[in-house]
Amino acid sequence: LKTQKAELLVAEARKRVERNPTDLQLRFELGEQLFVAKQYTEAIAELQKARQNPNARLKAMNLLGQCYTEKGMLDLAVKQFQDCASEILAMDATKKEVLYKLGLVLDRMGKKEESLTCMKQIYEADYGYLDVAQRVEQSYGG
Repeated sequence: LKTQKAELLVAEARKRVERNPTDLQLRFELGEQLFVAKQYTEAIAELQKARQNPNARLKAMNLLGQCYTEKGMLDLAVKQFQDCASEILAMDATKKEVLYKLGLVLDRMGKKEESLTCMKQIYEADYGYLDVAQRVEQSYGG
């Protein structure tokens, strides 16, 4: 049932893009639906276009990083998450999410120190964010 719903949403988003192919917000929405439907390769193409829309740029970069992660393209995921995080000045919900995902990818790549640096940035701003406190405190042997 979930698969059918995802396919229906993708089809609807595709129709909207076909009617207005230059609308980058619609491209983002299609990319987002493709991501939800686990069609990562197709999602990447749409999200890359959507990055050009200032209103959807950060969300598109975040989803791109997630697509690359799902495809095992960890170096590309890291670059996407780093670029996204660097464009967000305040430690808001989006920046915490992006840094957290970046930290997880770096950890998966065996880059423990870099991963911990991401987690510490979140820890300094929001002790209660997901399992960040546990990860940071364990690194101190606590």
